[in-house]
Amino acid sequence: MTINQKKNFIINIIYFTLIAGIVYIFIKHILILIMPFIIGFAVALILRPVINFASKKFHLPQKATAVVLVLLSYAGVSSLVAWTGMRFVALVKNSIVRLPEIYALQIEPAIRDIFENVERASEKLDPTMVQMVQDMAVSVSQSTGSVVSKISSTVIESISSSVSFLPGLFLGVIFAVISSLFFAMDYSKITAYLSSRLPSNNPGLFTEIKKLATGIGFKYVKAYAILMAVTFGELALGLLLLRVDGAIEVAALIAVIDFLPVLGTGGIVIPWILIELVQGNLPFALGLMALYLIITVVRNILEPKLIGEQIGLHPLIMLISMYVGVKIFGFVGLVALPVTIVVIKYLYDNNKIHFFKPEKNL
Repeated sequence: MTINQKKNFIINIIYFTLIAGIVYIFIKHILILIMPFIIGFAVALILRPVINFASKKFHLPQKATAVVLVLLSYAGVSSLVAWTGMRFVALVKNSIVRLPEIYALQIEPAIRDIFENVERASEKLDPTMVQMVQDMAVSVSQSTGSVVSKISSTVIESISSSVSFLPGLFLGVIFAVISSLFFAMDYSKITAYLSSRLPSNNPGLFTEIKKLATGIGFKYVKAYAILMAVTFGELALGLLLLRVDGAIEVAALIAVIDFLPVLGTGGIVIPWILIELVQGNLPFALGLMALYLIITVVRNILEPKLIGEQIGLHPLIMLISMYVGVKIFGFVGLVALPVTIVVIKYLYDNNKIHFFKPEKNL
């Protein structure tokens, strides 16, 4: 390797490190601040073809059409999220509130029966062990009762305290709605202005980036829609085999929750398994556990493959970027880092950036 090649290599490393640092700072500290406006622009971008079609079809002013469609879209999504959230909170809260009753009626008698059997066996083997078994039974019963009460009160307090996050969430939603309205009403002016701010020697870059972002967004939605459909099918079949009342409705509810951030299928199924174990329904709990394991394995295999194929990344690269993104940036990184890699790959493939490319000999 010549001195010039070494210099170029070091310069490329520094260049790539700076890009990585800028990406890190943007995702970690800036993205969350401007997220309502990104969502607002994304909604306006997605609704743009519908707004144009409705405006021409029904001979309506474009701005009025944009306002109506944006508000209807947010109302529909908000209703779905609110219904899902209320059903989930009610399900968890009712189950936890009933834990002391379940303990008194089912768990405590089961513990008492177990120790009575042990006590009878001890009388035949070693009468001196009877008192020790009785003391142990009292201790276990008291400990289990206190644990159940603690779990119940802690979960209820957690659900109640989570209400404190609502004002910030509500404010973010309000800004997202308002920005969507402005973006949708003046979409052409805003995009034309942004395009005119770009260097004159590369006027088509904004159009390219817009097409890329639109394509990635639609492909992400398509991939996760497929995942949600697969999860719903697995849940519906599994719950029908387990003879759960309203299996289709429960499967649909869990599949929608699985699409939401943080919660996922485990947010419903794992507490459900624990409750069934506490109630002594061991076969049903094992069936739920097997169903959850199948769903988790299938999702972990399909998610990187589906999304990777949709946005043009190898499943292994997709898996690594999703894992690293979650570890470094939290839930935002699950989407942000793979998208960033796709954008860098696109710019690299189209000679917009040139790090690590060998120089041509003159």
